[in-house]
Amino acid sequence: MNIITDAIVSELKQPKVSVILAKYQASDNAKALLHPNPDWQPNMAVSQLVENDLPHDAIQLIAHGLPVMTAIRWGLSVLSNNDRIAAENAAILECVANWLSSPNETMRIRAQQLAERVGLDTAAGWLGYAVFWSGTGSIVAPELPVVMPPDNMVGHAINAAILLSLVEKKIVQVE
Repeated sequence: MNIITDAIVSELKQPKVSVILAKYQASDNAKALLHPNPDWQPNMAVSQLVENDLPHDAIQLIAHGLPVMTAIRWGLSVLSNNDRIAAENAAILECVANWLSSPNETMRIRAQQLAERVGLDTAAGWLGYAVFWSGTGSIVAPELPVVMPPDNMVGHAINAAILLSLVEKKIVQVE
């Protein structure tokens, strides 16, 4: 499965890559390539990262640049296409799919509960937390004042989920 596709890159709507880079700490290699070119369109930045053999950096940029629902859908697609992850984490992947079909608080909390069970050393755990941190509800106990997640948390979670899925599969495929 190709992870970085033209279809997913076309979902990056920011006018400049600098808007996305402000959301996370890029690697030194990515900084050296992208920071001198802050006006590049995101698709050009992704292309340059891939051409310079920095696919992990391209995945991170995409994860932070996509709209929340699109990022989570991308993460679900990547994890669902990894047979071992899909088999071992069917409940959490189904919960994420259900939440994407009909976002609601019950499924958001369920995704977090399932993510807690599998932990953040798994790709599926990060995907579940991406749903929990989606910005559609508070991230603290219901009896506490509402606390919304920072707007870059989904990008961090999707990046972690996809990169962990690659480690678990021991490949990186890019188009």
